[in-house]
Amino acid sequence: MGAARQKSSAFSFAVGATALLLVSCTNGQHQVSGHRYDVPVAYLIPGSSFPFFLPEPKDEGFIFILNPEADLRRRILVVVEGRAEVCRRANGSGYVSKTICSPKPIEWQGHEWLRNGDDTFWTYSPNTSSGANTPFVSCFKMETEGRSGLCSATLGVDDLALTIKLKDDEIPALEATFQKAMAMLRSWES
Repeated sequence: MGAARQKSSAFSFAVGATALLLVSCTNGQHQVSGHRYDVPVAYLIPGSSFPFFLPEPKDEGFIFILNPEADLRRRILVVVEGRAEVCRRANGSGYVSKTICSPKPIEWQGHEWLRNGDDTFWTYSPNTSSGANTPFVSCFKMETEGRSGLCSATLGVDDLALTIKLKDDEIPALEATFQKAMAMLRSWES
């Protein structure tokens, strides 16, 4: 009986290890605005775990985890969509209409951020004369004391719009976070 149990355990282990290898080698293919991305599964959010507070990308678009190795509370999510679709949905309203949908984009990289608002809802604008009162980042307070607020930054690059979900205390590193997200997308593009 002991030998049968050992063979069964060895077989179960082999099947589990094979399945794990197959899953870790599989990529998720996504298409956005004519770009094709082969995203490693470790960076994707499974459909059953999709965050209720994020808009699910329609036919084109996807969400990836910028830092899947991080603690769950420190993970940074990136929504990748076509810029034209984001601007169509904004329909001339909201802050994205002034930032990524404007015919004259406002430069945000290389500038400090100005905080506007109160302790419940606030925004960040680039500290430039053209960026004054043009929020690129919107944030809200978390219910749990001692936790940084949750923020969302929608940033455009060429024909893409990246919405980065991060914590308020990560705003000073937003430019580096954006650059890392773009580098990952470039490495996955086929």
